[in-house]
Amino acid sequence: MSKPTVIIVGAGLSAFVLASKLYQQAEVTIITKKSIHKSNSIRAQGGIAAAIAKQDHWRWHLMDTLQAGNYHNQPQAAEILVKQGQHLVKELLKQGFPADCNAEGSPLLGKEGAHSHRRIVHAGGDQTGKYLLHYFQSALIDKINIIEEQSAVDCIVEERCCTGITTIDTNDHYHTYSADHIVLATGGAGGIYETNTNDRTVTGDGIAIAYRAGASLTDLEFIQFHPTMLVTSDTSNELVSEAVRGEGAVLVDQDGNRIMKGKHERLDLAPRDVVSRIIEQALHERNTIYLDISSVSDFRQKFPSISTACEKHNIEWQSGKIPVKPGAHFTMGGVETDLVGRTSITGLFAIGEVACTHVHGANRLASNSLLEGLVFATRLAEEILVPVSRKCSNVTKTIPLYTSVDMPSKDMIQDKMSRHVGINREGSSLKEMLNWLDGYTVLKDEQLSSYSLTKEQCEIQHMLLTAQLITKAAYERTESRGAHFRIDFPDASPEWKQKYIRWNFHRQGVEI
Repeated sequence: MSKPTVIIVGAGLSAFVLASKLYQQAEVTIITKKSIHKSNSIRAQGGIAAAIAKQDHWRWHLMDTLQAGNYHNQPQAAEILVKQGQHLVKELLKQGFPADCNAEGSPLLGKEGAHSHRRIVHAGGDQTGKYLLHYFQSALIDKINIIEEQSAVDCIVEERCCTGITTIDTNDHYHTYSADHIVLATGGAGGIYETNTNDRTVTGDGIAIAYRAGASLTDLEFIQFHPTMLVTSDTSNELVSEAVRGEGAVLVDQDGNRIMKGKHERLDLAPRDVVSRIIEQALHERNTIYLDISSVSDFRQKFPSISTACEKHNIEWQSGKIPVKPGAHFTMGGVETDLVGRTSITGLFAIGEVACTHVHGANRLASNSLLEGLVFATRLAEEILVPVSRKCSNVTKTIPLYTSVDMPSKDMIQDKMSRHVGINREGSSLKEMLNWLDGYTVLKDEQLSSYSLTKEQCEIQHMLLTAQLITKAAYERTESRGAHFRIDFPDASPEWKQKYIRWNFHRQGVEI
């Protein structure tokens, strides 16, 4: 019996965890937009949250996850995350993952916003994502196929069955790959905003591709903004980890006043949406906001990448203050999947940030993202290795159409999204954004490969469609919940509790 074939689109943690669980029993190919060293995972300064301490319990981690998510999470999904995550992190440590440890060899557990206990496992100080990714990548050398510098364009779908993926390379040549299982692990959509923490490659591609394939999307209105990005003189997107506040740093204005005092019971470790809105308001009032790190001992040793980033941009962190501002960070919503990664399209799966299992609710708890990649990639591997017979129709070849497609620049999309669909939203502004998008050609009911688009144009089309879907969802949800804040509807509404906005072009629009 021949091995099953699996194509994974993306090169972050979830992609390589999945590949590590499959390569011995399946033929695995990873296709990535740039190199395997470009992803959000590799930029993750925070750690992996898991209740592995004797004085902690997965039920407390679950409660923190649900509370941070404003109880918009599906409890079963969240329980799987924290319960299975606890087991997998313990196994990872037993297998020799080089976590930061104390003199006795026990992991040094950190604390971040909205966590009730110290449960964050770190590696290399603020380089956990880099260490994790290298750990899994190094075990897969020469064991899987890796195709770099090719962007995903379309899923190949016939009769709601996915049999392959179309890509485009740096020379604008199209390629088609077929497999038994197509897995989207493309990351979220932070890159459609001007100020964001994401790798430059993360522009909502997987969300747009899945939508055009006919898969259901959900929770797209919930975009998490990280409170503390480094303020620099250029367009860099350097993140200052929440772990810095976990070690005692506080947010202050130019006069040294603590801006979180009296605003939330957890002060500087309040949920990210709360802290981001307070900083945004302070900046709107023409204040300058800093992280006061004067109480953090051994800062360079604990946060080597942050101190290096400061020095690169001539910011004297030794003075005790680092200038910060919020930026688009994490996409809670995405391609809706079940609890093993299946989408509504046969043969198409999604894991990591591009997927929405409803595990994060309206706002992700800090350091649950690397955990999500670990847990749900492992669960999908178990699903793929169960033999299933399925019949798919023959693939239909697309014929290029030489049609003019009117598109804005990438910078224009990022600027408009930041202005109209940012931290604070309002109905008339969201409507203005939708009207602006309607002025351009947004290809959503047909395959991009049917048109003679360049690689850059394909990326812009992904951004346009993702921006349109996020904006529509933000306009539809007439309340404030978690990371979605409407100035004109500032309170959470009981009518919207546990209501999910779903998008699927087969059903033409919103399904609540």
